[in-house]
Amino acid sequence: MNFYRSLTEEAVRLLDIPDEPDIYHKIRRWARVHIKHESVAPIDTMNWPKGCLMCGLVYQARKKSKADNNVDRAASIYGMAAVQSHIDKWIAAEAPLYFVDDVLAGQAILMLADFYKDDDPETFMRYMKVADGIMRFLYGHDADAEGVLPYRPAQKTGQIFADSLGMIVPFAVMYGLMKNDDDAIAFARNQMTYALKHLTDPEIGLPWHVYSLDGDNGDVKISGALGWGRALGWIMYGLGASVEAFDMYPPKSPEAITASKTFAALLEHMTEIAQQFRREDGLFGSIIHDDETPADTSASAMIIYGIKQRDYRAERGVKRESYIEPLVPYIGSDGKVKGAQGECMGIGLYSDTYGSYPWSVGMTLLLL
Repeated sequence: MNFYRSLTEEAVRLLDIPDEPDIYHKIRRWARVHIKHESVAPIDTMNWPKGCLMCGLVYQARKKSKADNNVDRAASIYGMAAVQSHIDKWIAAEAPLYFVDDVLAGQAILMLADFYKDDDPETFMRYMKVADGIMRFLYGHDADAEGVLPYRPAQKTGQIFADSLGMIVPFAVMYGLMKNDDDAIAFARNQMTYALKHLTDPEIGLPWHVYSLDGDNGDVKISGALGWGRALGWIMYGLGASVEAFDMYPPKSPEAITASKTFAALLEHMTEIAQQFRREDGLFGSIIHDDETPADTSASAMIIYGIKQRDYRAERGVKRESYIEPLVPYIGSDGKVKGAQGECMGIGLYSDTYGSYPWSVGMTLLLL
């Protein structure tokens, strides 16, 4: 069955839901800031759920833009136009960046730039200029003693989330390859290798969700759950997208060649770990090694995407349809992808609500 059109339409619908609050919330927000003098989080239109949608939409739109199937080709144009409109509005608002989450959308910006590189050099340069700003944001971000970026530096905890490895590493890899910038590639390799070293449990090989370097002695403090599904999901997505970038833009410099081998080896290793805990239905649980927890389609899509990239590089000849097959029972005719765990509200505060969310729809698009 062809799910591309319905998934694209649902992803665009979710992307178009405004992040700006209605008039009631705008007044309440103004009062909190100007009367109560409270600290209020900024309205972030490039948040990670939007990033998931944009990455999935552009990823498939590039592949389907020359499809023989008119339905697929029309859906690709529709999806690409929606992402471009969202990004252009953000650029018109001076492209604000608030959190490392926002860098996930930067991957979509680089994919857009690549799409226009040959046919529209002006648009290509416009998006690459924005990508330059995102890379500067990463370079200027707070970092721990090993150079790894904490998730929320304003909290002064120094905590590194597994989520960041999917949000920022593929962007830095792709940026470095497109710009022949070894510093960006070294930055990406540093983030992934140090974080995986500290997050990975030595006994079962699965990652913890969060770690931090404790004081000046370099001791590592672990937080959150061991084997949380989306922690492994973000890692597998980050590794898979990075490996795919190295395949798209073959490395030339010694740094890029070394990084390419490092990422491929890490993806191979983490795939072997993940496959040990795969369920009979082909999915992965919200706690990977606990069969009593529900399956999580969002974590599963991320992990399977990484497996897909490992298989493609190793030329294992697996048919494309086999990657999305485990998720088929959860995909509705309306493009919703049910069975995804709700948003994590803090370290160890994992949702017990399951449904269709931007992170399940966007990541499932990667498997088509």
